[in-house]
Amino acid sequence: MKTTIEMPDDLFRRAKAVAALQGLSMKDWLTNLLRREVGAGAAAPPGDRQQEIEAFNRELDRLSKKISAAWQGPQDAVAAIREQRRDLGA
Repeated sequence: MKTTIEMPDDLFRRAKAVAALQGLSMKDWLTNLLRREVGAGAAAPPGDRQQEIEAFNRELDRLSKKISAAWQGPQDAVAAIREQRRDLGA
């Protein structure tokens, strides 16, 4: 099934970065997230659920800070890509 999701740009960028850090496409990352959410939602007691949410938010904040610290702008991204291509002999 295909669907369209509307979300704030900053949230999309953060989610896409988290997916990339995990080596996943946005589609696969969201699918995994939804499977965990739907599977865990019915069985988890409310207290456990709150702890999971807080742990997820802490991890999201940690990864967001890591990404923000590394991201200097599009010029750095282009330079990094060129450097990787040079290293690969492309």
